[in-house]
Amino acid sequence: MILWLASYPKSGNTFVRALLSSYLNNENEDVFSKMRGIRSFPKKSSFNNIIDEDLLKKDRMQLFKYFLSAQKKINENNKLNFVKTHNFFGSTNGYEFTDKENTAGAIHIVRDPRSIAVSYAHHSDISFEKSVDLLLMENRIGINDGGYPEARMSWKIHLQSWLNCTFPKLLIKYEDLNQDTYSTFKKILIFINQFLGNKFEINEDKIKNTIEICSFHNLSKLENKIGFKEKEKNVNFFRKGENKEWEKILPPELIRKIENKYLDELKKLNYI
Repeated sequence: MILWLASYPKSGNTFVRALLSSYLNNENEDVFSKMRGIRSFPKKSSFNNIIDEDLLKKDRMQLFKYFLSAQKKINENNKLNFVKTHNFFGSTNGYEFTDKENTAGAIHIVRDPRSIAVSYAHHSDISFEKSVDLLLMENRIGINDGGYPEARMSWKIHLQSWLNCTFPKLLIKYEDLNQDTYSTFKKILIFINQFLGNKFEINEDKIKNTIEICSFHNLSKLENKIGFKEKEKNVNFFRKGENKEWEKILPPELIRKIENKYLDELKKLNYI
């Protein structure tokens, strides 16, 4: 069964994957190598022998029809599969994102949309204005692997969809993960352990060591040394990771635009 690591882009999913893969995998590999064990969805590799590439070239949106088939293929190993996604929890063109036959639960990582606007602008080398427009776009579709669509929707729609997820779920705020990594990561481990019958030990020293290995400084240094395949353009993926960088550099009119649109959600999450 799949345990989703779900988030809007640039919300801390990579940090969670780094921590998880390092804690659960004791092999002597670098963090980025370990992270490859947590696949992303939708990606081309999940749809091999499931969808005709020619059909997808004619109409990318046909992919959503095959989401459940691809997830069934992932689950053929009869294990708990950690899978990252930026897709919202809902239906696209009448096809559900997932179902009870394929999903065990979800960890939903949320981040202040004002921070996302700054981080995504740097990540994609676009203006703050364009980044905010994408954040507010209600029918936003991202493209993976050159042709595999992902229904991200707006930040609000994405948030509400995963909050209303009908499976066991854990909400994690990036800001908490960044500020109090130990307590927040321990919550994640406890949540995961229930699906594994408490199979692994939750060890204080091991958590602290994992946090040290996966510190922003170390991940940034590792990216400078060997590169990181998820980065775009010429900007490092691990750039700053600050909680409130937006206060210093996001133009006031764009801050107001986000706050006016998402005031209720920002209050609910204690961002305002």
